[in-house]
Amino acid sequence: MNFYKMGKTFLRGGIHMRNDGKSRTSGKPIERFVPKEVTVPLAQHLGPACIATVKRKDKVIRGDRIGEAPEGGVPIHAPVSGVVKRVALQPHPILVEAEAVVIETDSTVADPVWEETSDWKNLSKEEMILRIRSAGIVGLGGATFPTYRKLQLPPGVSVDTLIINGAECEPYLTSDHRLMLEKPNEVIQGALLLGKILEVQKILIGIEDNKPDVIEILKKFSSVEIGVCNTRYPQGSEKQLIEALTGRVVPPRKLPMHVGVMVQNVATAAACFEAISLRKPLLDRIITLSGSGIVDPKNLLVPIGTLVSDLIECCGGIYKDTVKVVAGGPMMGRALGRLDVPIIKGTGGLIFLRGREARSEIYGPCISCGSCLDACPLGLEPNQISIFTEAGRALETEMYGTKECFECGCCAAVCPAERPLVQFIQMSKMAFQTGTALGLAVRPGVTHGR
Repeated sequence: MNFYKMGKTFLRGGIHMRNDGKSRTSGKPIERFVPKEVTVPLAQHLGPACIATVKRKDKVIRGDRIGEAPEGGVPIHAPVSGVVKRVALQPHPILVEAEAVVIETDSTVADPVWEETSDWKNLSKEEMILRIRSAGIVGLGGATFPTYRKLQLPPGVSVDTLIINGAECEPYLTSDHRLMLEKPNEVIQGALLLGKILEVQKILIGIEDNKPDVIEILKKFSSVEIGVCNTRYPQGSEKQLIEALTGRVVPPRKLPMHVGVMVQNVATAAACFEAISLRKPLLDRIITLSGSGIVDPKNLLVPIGTLVSDLIECCGGIYKDTVKVVAGGPMMGRALGRLDVPIIKGTGGLIFLRGREARSEIYGPCISCGSCLDACPLGLEPNQISIFTEAGRALETEMYGTKECFECGCCAAVCPAERPLVQFIQMSKMAFQTGTALGLAVRPGVTHGR
């Protein structure tokens, strides 16, 4: 096994977390939880939503297709066995509402057993990609782009390096950590299969140095290299991880493949292994429930479509002074407006925040301290974007990097005025999409969010 030296990282910006909250769940093994009912949205990946292939009162077995995808998408499968209660508009964690299949779980029906197919080690590249597509796999790091499409490189484009992203740099989240710790073979075998599809010369697994137990386990596998990186946010972002492990810099508005690299999340790699070797669809997610607002933080393996409210009950409930629930990590996740929403393929965590964890409702004017400039890993100017957007001049912010920003949240985390810089940038992006920019009704120093 060849190791990179400790201390690999990207060169510009980023922040060091004083307390990343991972210790609450990093030592907790993955537990299985199956609810009495699931709500499975038909929109779970980038692109058009699936079309339901079941109706009310239909009986389904775990793994059955319940949604067929239009061209470019991937199918949706029943995550539990049971009876379809309805196919209707339901609350959605991102889209507010979307059509979903609600299934009442029948616990008396045994789960199907997926066994290794005899031919999986000798499949062609095209056959492996077809199995990945049929299994409904999307990027499980949060992007939810259909994995089979990412593996189909444009004509004339090739990659020589595959990076399996195990950095998991978001505070609180430990689901990838536990996956690598408890199922290292699935991750490694998935990485090798993805490497075979892409015909790469090198496979790297990028891991932050706050996961020494995982590093020790992966030392046993000689078929991949481990890149041990500094614990530094956003180390797990594609461009930053590529720079840290290969020294290659992805130009603005370009993709990793343009510098000969592809990045896949560890959970995606494991899911691809199961799809290719077992023909098992993507049915479950390992999800971290953490933050000071949850009574008993856990890492759970749950059917896709499990409601947040059921997960809360499984973890002993939340404290009365919990003020925010975030789907994903606290830096790049989305605040939920209600708890009767399901987790979807891209949900890797639920964070429950109290008091100061959720930041102040008051923000002030920019004081031109430059902290956000130092923290931005892309060298953008979040301060200027916020000032112009606030003044109704969002369409003038392109020169400051609006379109390059990937919304990591470093700028907002270090802002002494607690300005919602990411939200300003999102508003600016929306202005470019609509061609309209309005000034804010809420001004600095005024209570907002109520």
